[in-house]
Formats: sequence, structure tokens, C-alpha cells
Amino acid sequence: MSAHSTSLAIRAIAVLLPVSLLFGHASGIISGKRGDPVNLTTAFPSCGNCHNATPDANVRMAIDSATSVAPGAQVAVKASVSGANTTKTDGGFSMEATAGAFVAGTNTRTDTTNTGRAAITHANSSSRSWSFSWTAPTTPGLVEITAVGNCVDGDNRNVGDAWGFYGPSSVVPGTPYRVFVNAPTIRSAGEGCAGTDGFEPVLGMATAPAVNGTFVSEVYNLPPGTAAVTFLGLSNTSYGVIPLPLPLQAFGGGACVLRVSLDISQVAFTSGRGSGNGSARSTWVIPNATNLRGLGLHFQTLTVDLPANALGMTFSNALSTTIQ
Repeated sequence: MSAHSTSLAIRAIAVLLPVSLLFGHASGIISGKRGDPVNLTTAFPSCGNCHNATPDANVRMAIDSATSVAPGAQVAVKASVSGANTTKTDGGFSMEATAGAFVAGTNTRTDTTNTGRAAITHANSSSRSWSFSWTAPTTPGLVEITAVGNCVDGDNRNVGDAWGFYGPSSVVPGTPYRVFVNAPTIRSAGEGCAGTDGFEPVLGMATAPAVNGTFVSEVYNLPPGTAAVTFLGLSNTSYGVIPLPLPLQAFGGGACVLRVSLDISQVAFTSGRGSGNGSARSTWVIPNATNLRGLGLHFQTLTVDLPANALGMTFSNALSTTIQ
């Protein structure tokens, strides 16, 4: 074959190849963009489209951020990938959210997925940790963030790179990091503690309590098929003679803390399938009594989670509000 023919053949192949394969992903990867897989952070083939076909069980894709926020709040997010090619520092990630918007930080860039979801990814491959922000939507409710990360070995070849999804098992796609955007008058009043597989229960309220009305408390990140007890307390400083908050380490509760008085409770059984995918809802009724306006209410959920600690329970974050 002549040099001219060879050149033409190379050009023809280049036209047929996806742009992502020609230029790689050193400047990031977004679901459904530049010929890359759709549902990148939630389904296969994900990074296996260009790198090793299967995720690496040793990889840990971590997300560190708030889980209970106000509408429109801008919160810090730290993402990191680790667990493979430990002598190297090169890496990459892709993250998307069901609502809200990402704000780029150092070595990151934002985009939208092919379905219009907010997304963020690395801007170059020189790091394995990234700091940026996420702006919550103004509409209260649950938001789910999913991610995938890659520990590359720096040899500019796809073989040898190790990738994995966010979640307790990096080989299982689609595990979300859950954030609840509360109603404007609902305030976050203390963190919860991690349960089975590291899932920390997330308590949220999309509607504030009001005289002659109902409102719903929702809790996520629970084991399926277990009891969840949500407490409504009239105090978050004491329960009888017991001062609050009360650390539960001495009772076998590990890092768990009781943050509200146990004045009224509702029991619900969690629905869902798979580790951390349990959820429960409780409906509360406020009587038609105007003298209740301004009364402070405090909420926290206890969940039966036997493997979590010696106490066999986990506690959610706490919320505080006043009756409207």
C-alpha cells in the first residue's frame, strides 16, 4: 500500500472512531456525551467502555458532603477515588445529580448529561480528589447523586486502570448518595450515625407543620424490612433529667447521638430492596388550635439495624422547626 493510501485509510478509520476514543478522557467524561455510554454513573458498561471491562472491587469512590440542606443552599462537596494503583496519583471521575446544579472547583468542569441532568467531571487526570460545590434546588425533596471513579496507572494505556462505582461495593452500579432538601422553615439540627455498609440515615421534610394541617417525615438510607421509629420531641436540650444531646457510645451505640426528647413516636417498616435502599414515611397531624403556632418541634429517627453496633440501632440526623 502506498503512503498516500495508508494516509487515506488512517483518516477513514479516524472518522469512524468516536471522538472519546481518539482523544481519551483526560479532560473528563459525561454520560451520553462525545459518544460515551449513557447512564455512565448508574449502569454498565460505564468506564468499562474504554478501560477494563469490569470494575475493581478494591476501588473506593467516596463522596463527602451534607445530607440535609435548605432550598437553594450551596454546599461543599469532596469526591475522591482510591484503592488501586496506589503508587500513582492520576485519576478521574464523573458525577451527576437528579436535581440542583454543580459549581466547578479546582481541576473540575461542569456539564449536563444527555438527559439534561447536572454533571461534573475532572478537567485533567492529575488528581484523585476533587473539591467543588453543589447548589440545591429550590423545590424541597430527595436528591440522588451517583458517581464513578477511575484510578489510572499513568501509562497512557487503558489496560491496568481500575475503576468503580460509588457505594459500599464498587462493582454494583447505581448506589446513590442521598441529600434531602427540606422545606424553608425546617432546620438541620445535628448529624446521624452510620449503619450497615456505612449508610447514614437521612431524615427530611418537604413540608413544614402548620395548624390544622398534615405533614410527612421521610427517612432514607435504611436497611429494608426493619422498624424505623421517628420521634417528635418538644425539646432538644433535655429529656426529663437527661441532658441532650446524649452520646450513646457508653450504651454500645458507637458514634450515635440521641438529639431529641422522646415525647411522641411513630413506627414504620421500611420498604425497598438492597443494602441502604430502605425508606419509611410517617404522617403527622397538627390540630386546629391557633395557640400551637410558634411551638418548637424536633425530630429524629431510630432504626433497628443489628449489625450497625452493639446497641443494634442507628439514629438519623435531627431536624427542628416551629408550627406555622
